[in-house]
Amino acid sequence: MTLVTETPQTPTSPPADARARPRRRGAPPWLVWVGYAALAAQLVAFSLLSPVFPTASNAVTVLTQGAVLAIAGFGMAVVLITGGDDVLRGGIDLSTGAVVGLSGVVAAVLTAAGTSVVLALPVALLVALVVGAVNAAAVVLGVRPLLATLASGAVASSVTLVLTQNVKVPVSGGVFGWLRDGSVVGLPASVVVLAAVFAVTATAVGATRWGVRAYAAGQNPVAAAVAGVPVQRYVATSYLLSALLAGLAGLLLTARLSAGVPGVGDQLLLDVILTASMSVVFSRRLVVTIPGTLVSALFVAALTNGFTLVGVGSQWVGAVKGLLILLVVAVAAVRERSVQR
Repeated sequence: MTLVTETPQTPTSPPADARARPRRRGAPPWLVWVGYAALAAQLVAFSLLSPVFPTASNAVTVLTQGAVLAIAGFGMAVVLITGGDDVLRGGIDLSTGAVVGLSGVVAAVLTAAGTSVVLALPVALLVALVVGAVNAAAVVLGVRPLLATLASGAVASSVTLVLTQNVKVPVSGGVFGWLRDGSVVGLPASVVVLAAVFAVTATAVGATRWGVRAYAAGQNPVAAAVAGVPVQRYVATSYLLSALLAGLAGLLLTARLSAGVPGVGDQLLLDVILTASMSVVFSRRLVVTIPGTLVSALFVAALTNGFTLVGVGSQWVGAVKGLLILLVVAVAAVRERSVQR
């Protein structure tokens, strides 16, 4: 009787390059191009509807408006990256708009009182950092970011009203005049500031060990902690950076408006959230990124500018922005569903 033995087959392992290739955070490939297609369609549509939109002077206007959104959006993006982009449990900074308004008002009130601008600007940024420190402490202690930052934002808005008595505080000349009307090699000063902040933030988040750990903390905090990443420290730092960048954006906004205007920051919050959240559709991996936030800021600024030029009411502009946020949330849901399969 002959016994036939079967030699067990060793499963073939994938090639080394396949194992090393990072997996995209699951999503249909076409989603990657949605954002760029929408941006292109927007530019073409507004150019056809308004002869002013494609002019060089209007492009400068869009860039200067986008600078405030982008810088504040970078801070929001860092919070989303480090805390995770889950709407309820992840990172979010709802105090950003209030901090933008508060820092600008503090600088305006101080300079109006005769304080040197050399002192007024650092004090304004320090006040912004205080709000960020409160947010960081609350979140690290276990308060939901959504509630913690909503509360601190309400306090910051109230302080802004107290400082201004609900009346705008004019500023002129000096650094504020340069930020509004100055230029460097032909580029508006605010755009130069934006370029510098973008270079530093994009490098820190996208090309350093700190940035890698920030993404790890946001995507899987338990695994990151096991790997030795001080997750809570990174989360706290993200709120400090968000407040600092919001404070800087507030100074740019005050310079652009030639006044510290109470309530203007609160009106900006929706745009900042949209700017940071929509960066996912300008990312190959469909995650929040700093370059994607920059493109999103220009998209939102061009959207607002274009609607104004064609005479669309502000209430409809807000409705469109709300729909865009819903679209971004839907894209995130599709991405997460693909990851779980």
